[in-house]
Amino acid sequence: DEGRHALTAGEKVIDLSAREYALIAYLIRNRGIALTRQQLLDEVWGAEPDVYSNVVDLYVHYLRKKFEEAGFDNLLKTVRGVGYRLADAPKAK
Repeated sequence: DEGRHALTAGEKVIDLSAREYALIAYLIRNRGIALTRQQLLDEVWGAEPDVYSNVVDLYVHYLRKKFEEAGFDNLLKTVRGVGYRLADAPKAK
């Protein structure tokens, strides 16, 4: 739900910040493709000054925590030496 910045999975609603929503939306559009931190920074944070590359790691952590609380594990995959990708299908607990 773009207006609410929320994702719906079955009957579960996961509320997200605007930035978290932008990040997961970009990963969804590129599902299964490993995206570099720089690609994610460019797309989600754009030309904002003073943004460090570890902000991507921080927001991935926030998203993983929210997904795990909703019963979805391993939705965001770390691709060592590259960045992150969205798993092909979420696994509910």
